[in-house]
Amino acid sequence: MKLSSPTSARIKRTVVLAALAGITATQLTACFPLFAGAVAGGVALATDRRPTATQTIDRGLQLEAENTLITRYNGRAHVNVTVYNRKVLLTGEAGTEQTKQEIGQYAQKLENAREVVNELVVTGESSTMSSRANDTFITTKVKSVLAGTEGVPWNSIKVTTEAQTVFLMGVVTEAEGNRATEAVRTVSGVNKVVKVFDYVSEDERKRLDTNATSTNPSTTPGASQGTPAPVQGTPTATQAPAPVTSASPGVTVSPTNSPALPPGKQLP
Repeated sequence: MKLSSPTSARIKRTVVLAALAGITATQLTACFPLFAGAVAGGVALATDRRPTATQTIDRGLQLEAENTLITRYNGRAHVNVTVYNRKVLLTGEAGTEQTKQEIGQYAQKLENAREVVNELVVTGESSTMSSRANDTFITTKVKSVLAGTEGVPWNSIKVTTEAQTVFLMGVVTEAEGNRATEAVRTVSGVNKVVKVFDYVSEDERKRLDTNATSTNPSTTPGASQGTPAPVQGTPTATQAPAPVTSASPGVTVSPTNSPALPPGKQLP
């Protein structure tokens, strides 16, 4: 039996909420990578608005940059690299302004990177392990809230947290981005939300969703579907909403080889 789009969406949202609940419970244990991998490879990938080729390039860019920066700037900077839709986000700490600029310039030269957003903070002190663990926990809570918020394409949004500042990347409409931002602002522990979205029109959103669904079907043809389990919403804190800003304009670069995107309008 073929499910209608709304029903299918509800089922997928139920699965992800259940998975994220498990991740929260095992956040700082060895079980987490396996659990997260199952979610990323099974449910979230199925309706990611990025073409498969772009997802592959994003993973390659992130691994290459992380490995190089760890080796090259060990002791001088702590850098987190997040890549979505070939946009490279740099967060963390750099010991000097010169080091920050050097890292940004390195990222700009990465093949297939189309934009670099350098949000490194210049400071003589690197973040502690407990601070990083707290950021990881906040990221998990934010993902859970996004997955439980109607009208938010949780599977097309990348979440990164640095010093309790949450960065949101993804391919969204302006309305979707605003809904996601408002949902994240009241999550416990979030001090600030920074939008690093790529915005598309409503027509483009429909085309990308249709293409993603047809390219990566989320259910096996002919497979039966049971009744979705009830979902308990993640409680939000009563703290005042965190401030929201947009990331400073990134440096646009012209890669030698651009990945093939679906026919039609190119993503920003």
